[in-house]
Amino acid sequence: MWTFIIIVSVILVLFAIYFMNIGLIRVQLEELAHRHQKGDSQSGDLEEWEYYLGKLFWKPVGTKKAILTYGAHYEDYLTSNYPNYDSSLVSKYKKLKHKEES
Repeated sequence: MWTFIIIVSVILVLFAIYFMNIGLIRVQLEELAHRHQKGDSQSGDLEEWEYYLGKLFWKPVGTKKAILTYGAHYEDYLTSNYPNYDSSLVSKYKKLKHKEES
């Protein structure tokens, strides 16, 4: 009986950590989107966008809505600041967006 309780507790803790990690990533992406909308982008923002959106693409569950939300902000950020930058994340975002619209 105790073994079952311990196993269930460990599984619940792992799920909690997983979804807290997604929440923290969303907070960082929200901050980046807010800075871009204010026109207050900084020099390392491109790397941050790539890092946090890349982390969302590697998560198997619970990230589709966040990717669709912040992918649009990232695409807008790239077109306004780095129009010639070729990003694999934008192509992944567009593929997911097209899949959702179909």
